[in-house]
Amino acid sequence: MKNTFDFDFKAGEFRLKNRNPMVLTGADALKLWIEKCIRTQLGRYSIYAGARYGANIEDLVIGKSYRIDFAESELRRELEEALLQNGDIYRMESFSTEKRGSELIVRFTLLTAYGEVREEYAYDA
Repeated sequence: MKNTFDFDFKAGEFRLKNRNPMVLTGADALKLWIEKCIRTQLGRYSIYAGARYGANIEDLVIGKSYRIDFAESELRRELEEALLQNGDIYRMESFSTEKRGSELIVRFTLLTAYGEVREEYAYDA
C-alpha cells in the first residue's frame, strides 16, 4: 500500500502534526483506503470517472425497505467488488449485518497483506 495522508472523516479534514499532514503507511494506509472506498458512492464523483471506485451502498440502504437477507447479500457483493480491487486485500470473511432500530450495522473481516482487518460500519436507513 502506498503512503497516504491521514484524514479525519468526522471532522472533514486532514490530521496534522506540527502543522503538517500526517502520513500513514502499511496497514494504517490500507485501513484509510478501505474507509474511503466504502464511503465513496460508486459513480458519483467525476474524479473517479472511468474507474470502478467506491461502492453502491446508498442505493441498498438509505430510504429502502429491502428484506434484510436481500440487503445483506447485495451489500456483501458490493463491498467485495469494491474492496478486492486493491491488491493488498485478498479475501472477505465473516460478513454479517444487524438491524438496530433505523441503523444497519455491517461487520466483516478482510484478509490482507498486513494480516486481518476487522471493520464495522453503521448506516442510517
